[in-house]
Amino acid sequence: MARIITLANFIHFNMPPGAGYLNPVLSPAEAWDVAAYVESQARPQKSGLDRDYCSDLLDKPVDAPYGPYADRFTEEQHKYGPFGPIRAEIARLRAAKDKAPSGAK
Repeated sequence: MARIITLANFIHFNMPPGAGYLNPVLSPAEAWDVAAYVESQARPQKSGLDRDYCSDLLDKPVDAPYGPYADRFTEEQHKYGPFGPIRAEIARLRAAKDKAPSGAK
């Protein structure tokens, strides 16, 4: 769970023990705070991540905590958000790519 969106959702619906989808104990904000804390801790670095999503960086999840990215946003913003501006930029880049002549893609 190296992606904060996935981790925050898991924490919200599964923590503390006894919580569930229909009876979450933590608020969404509390779950995001816990997820941000967990994601801020040092962890081993996997090699070759720069080649991940090499076929199309526009398909890379907005909260992937490692580059390269198809957009201009920092690694920190991709890790912690806000994700709305990143999603909007990805949509713009995807639309521009779709409009480009087939040889320019």
